[in-house]
Parts: sequence; structure tokens; C-alpha cells
Amino acid sequence: MQTEPHTRHSHSLPELRFSLNLLYIGRFLLGMQSAGASDRLDEFDEKIEDVTDELVATELLHEAAVLAGDVLLTDPQTPV
Repeated sequence: MQTEPHTRHSHSLPELRFSLNLLYIGRFLLGMQSAGASDRLDEFDEKIEDVTDELVATELLHEAAVLAGDVLLTDPQTPV
């Protein structure tokens, strides 16, 4: 089984993906309310865009590090 190489950006990716998923869920639930939700939806949309931009940038940094060979020898999540 081949696993994705770990870089110094690897630890941020799951956290950003989880945050983005929570924002989408919050936006969906807020959209189910009928009255006065349009201002809040705009706020959610802006935050979703910010987190998406940060996620894409971090993924690009991770991929660049992998291509450059700047990988960690051990998984930072695993105690040595």
C-alpha cells in the first residue's frame, strides 16, 4: 500500500477540509430558514471562499514540496 508523502503542510489539510465541510453544513442549515437569512448567507459565502482559497494554497504548497523532495521521513502524527 502506497501512502501520500508527508510534508510540513500535511497536518493542515485535514483541518482545512473539515472546516470547509462544517461551513457548507452551516450554510445549508441557515439556508433552510426562510426569514432574514440572506445577510448571514453572504457572510457564510465569504468565509467559505476564504477557507477554500486557503485550502487550495495549502494543497499547492504540499504538492510543490512533494515535487521538490521536501518530504518528512516520518509521519508527524505518529509518535516515534
